Formats: sequence, C-alpha cells, structure tokens
Amino acid sequence: MARDEERDEYYGAAAEGGMQGFLQEQLQRTPWWMISIAVHAMCLLCMYFVIYQAPPSEKTVDVAMDVAPENEDPFEEEIKKEDDRDVDKDIKTDEPPIEDPVIKDAEVSDHNETDNNEEYEQSKGDENAVSDKPFQGKYWNDAIGVGGGAGGAYGGRFGGKRDLVARGGGGRGTEAAVAAGLRWLKNHQDPDGQWSCDNFQKNCKKNICEGKGSNAEYSCGVTGIALLAFLGAGNSMRAGPYKEVVKKGLKYLVSVQSPDGCLGPKTGDGHYMYNHLICTMALSEAYGLSGMTPQLKAPAQKAVEFMMQAQNPYLGWRYGIRPGDNDTSMTGWAVLALKSAKLSELEVPPEGFQGAKNWFDKVTDDSFYKTGYTQKGDNGARLPEAQKFAPSEAMTAVAVTSRVFMGEPSDSPKLKGGATLLKNMPPKWDPESTNDFYYWYYGTLAMFQMGGDFWKVWNTAMKEALVKTQRRGGDEDGSWDPSDAWGGAGGRVYSTAINILSLEIYYRYGKVLGAKKSGDGH
Repeated sequence: MARDEERDEYYGAAAEGGMQGFLQEQLQRTPWWMISIAVHAMCLLCMYFVIYQAPPSEKTVDVAMDVAPENEDPFEEEIKKEDDRDVDKDIKTDEPPIEDPVIKDAEVSDHNETDNNEEYEQSKGDENAVSDKPFQGKYWNDAIGVGGGAGGAYGGRFGGKRDLVARGGGGRGTEAAVAAGLRWLKNHQDPDGQWSCDNFQKNCKKNICEGKGSNAEYSCGVTGIALLAFLGAGNSMRAGPYKEVVKKGLKYLVSVQSPDGCLGPKTGDGHYMYNHLICTMALSEAYGLSGMTPQLKAPAQKAVEFMMQAQNPYLGWRYGIRPGDNDTSMTGWAVLALKSAKLSELEVPPEGFQGAKNWFDKVTDDSFYKTGYTQKGDNGARLPEAQKFAPSEAMTAVAVTSRVFMGEPSDSPKLKGGATLLKNMPPKWDPESTNDFYYWYYGTLAMFQMGGDFWKVWNTAMKEALVKTQRRGGDEDGSWDPSDAWGGAGGRVYSTAINILSLEIYYRYGKVLGAKKSGDGH
C-alpha cells in the first residue's frame, strides 16, 4: 500500500511539472554510471551509421577521357606536372619583373649603394642549410657559400635580395641594370628556346640591333650563358617571372644533346667543349633550382659524364676528348660546371677537381701568383680581330675563382697573391683597349669571395664600367654593345648575358671564404 502511494506521488509530480520536470527528476535519480553507459551507447550507435552506410545505388555514368596525342612532348608534360606542386607557391622572387625599365643617369654609388661586402653577423637558422634562413629543401642544402636569403646553395636568388645587394655593395642601379638586361634577353630568344649568336636580330621589334656574333656554332654556348643569367636572378622552370623563358631554353639544350651526353654539335676544331661545359653548368644549376625534377636529371648527369671523359688524366681540359694539352680557361668552366653539378647532388668524381687543381698549380708562378693560359707566364689568347685589346689577368681570375670553390684555405698565398694582381687591374670601360667582359666576370666572382679591400676596389670599378654603359632606348635597350675582346665572337647576346652575371654577384653565390679557413676541396 505504501509503495502504491509512493508511485502515485511520483507520477503526479511528473504530471504537475510537465515532461521537462519529469526528465530532470529522472536524471537526478539516475546513478552516474548509468548515464555514462547511455552516452557511450549513443556514440557507438552514431559511429555505426557513419561507417556502415548502405551502398549507393548504382547509376550509369558517362566518362569522357582525353587521350594525349602520341607526339606530345614528354619534357613539356613533366614541366606541367612539376608546376602543379605546392613548392611553386612557396618560392617568391623579391620584386615583379620590370616591364619597361628606365635607368636614370645617376652616380653609381648613391645613398642606397655601398662598396662593402663586409663580414656580417649571420642568424642561426638551419645549420644544415648553410644559409641565414631555416628552410629545409634538400636540393639547396650544400652551398657554394653562406649567406643566402633562403635555404641552401642558391638561396639568395629567391629571397632577401635587397639585404644581400645592400651589404654586398650593389643597389638600385645594379638591380635596374639586371632587370633591363633580362628583359632584352627575353625579347631576343628564338621560338625554339635558343639564343642565336649570329641571327638574334630576327627577334628585334623596334629597330635592328647591331653586334651579331661571328659564328652560329657558338649559339649553344651563348644560350647556356643566357640561361645562367636568368637562373642567377632566381628564375627556374618552376618559379620566377621568367620561368617560361627558362623552360624553353632548357628544352632546347636537351634537344641538342647527343646520345653520348655532349651538349651541342661537335666541331672538328674541338671548340665545342666551350659550349658543352657552359651548358653543363646551366643544366646542372637548373636541375638543382627546379627541385631535382627527374626530367632534367638524366641529361645533366650524362653531360657531367661526357665532360669527365674529355678530361686529361690527372690534369685539366682543352679542345676535344683528352687531347693531351690543357688550358686554364676551359678548365675553369669545367670547375664551375662540376661544382654546380655537385651542389645539385649529381654524381661527380673527385678526380675532376683534383686534376683541375693540379693544372692550376702547374701554370701558376710562385712569385706573384700569376696564372698562365697554357703555360706559366703567358697572357692568354686573343682572337685575330681583337689584337687591339690589352692583355688582362683573366687566367689569374679563373684560377682564384676555381681555387675558392674547390676549398682552398682563405689564407692561401695563391689566393691573396692572385687577388692582388686583379686589384691592380680593375675593370675600366674602354672599347678600344681594356674591355674584357670575360675577365670582369671571373674577376667579379673571385674578388667578391676575397672581400675586404679587394672587393671594395673591384666593385666600385665594376659598377662604374657596366651600369652607365648599358644601352638605353631602341631595341638595344638593356643590352651591352659587344665592344670587348670576345664580343666579335659571341655578339650582343654574349656581352649582355655575361655582364648580367657580374651584376648578379651580390646574391648569385654566398660567401665561401670567412665561413671556413680550409676545405676538403669540394
């Protein structure tokens, strides 16, 4: 009887408080463990319906497939695939391209330019990247030097350019000159991707540029130098405002590679080795800058293997395959090509660097550390039509640059002695006597690495010689007249591309000397 009264009282309260009161009262009377069981049961039930859904009903779907034509270019297809990767979105150049650059007459050393290249305090960053930014891309992690704006070997080309230019001694004048020069090269590239040494004028729009090269056989080599100029500014086939230009140029190089790995046609005089070494350097840099894209690896590796077959045993390079004689100019290009290949993680036999060192030692005197061309004491070669140009220390510049990149200790007498000779013969614009863009290019590489007073003297002279003499207006706008010792052979494409490389020095490679007192050679 008492239990019936209790039940009536309970349900009566529920009725008076409504369903909400009933539920609250019920919840208060329920033990906590029963609530836990109920919650878990609900969760399991929800999971069941999510996972074990009924299969969708079958429907007829019409599928349209695009079948690639049989003649589609696999090189271009690979580039398209690479372009879809996220890395494209992460790599930025500092500034957009200058479509119509205007270079005003101004003092070269304005308030935004210095002559420093002094040692600077480097932020910690990622020690493995050998740079001042903590990026992790493995294909930039084995630097020619330190101090790049982004991670690794070529990091300065992608980020932090303004800081690098400022502390290296450049400024608005040098950067505007680079931008204008690249634009000229872009406008004079052939549809097939090459830069024609002797017929680039067919691409002129406003007027016909003067200064064609003397021989079509040099086109492959000047194409390599032009590509290096774009790569030096941070353009690859996957990133940069000129990536389409780079794609076309690389496609051309791959198309002219023979089955044995030689880049460009072989000529009977053996001078094709210049073409091959320069293009090997360009192809290797492009491979590294493009994130080790597989489509470039095989051609680059084959090019390295061909140049190794051409090296004289235990010494350097000359014209053709192991001709028995050597020269410093050819060997210098070989060192730069091998260094670029090694940075891009291609297979590079150590005997390449060791043989080059043996050759440089053989032709460098022990008093003033002047390096000869084919023997101690000589001043190098001059083309018959360029005899009016005075001898330069071009071979000494080649040797100093190569020694630095091969790991020569910074206190080496051969480095300091050679740099002293260069300091006493800085660039000076005189198209009737002293112009030698090839010498200025190697001298700029060498003296930037030496730093200090060596660089201050050289950098001031280099800017004075190049920035103010760049052509302005007309179809020649942004180019340099081929008015130097080698301009008759290479033409306006050569002179423009190699002078751009000199003006890119502030970020093209990081500093090697100062980062270590000695090296293992490679």
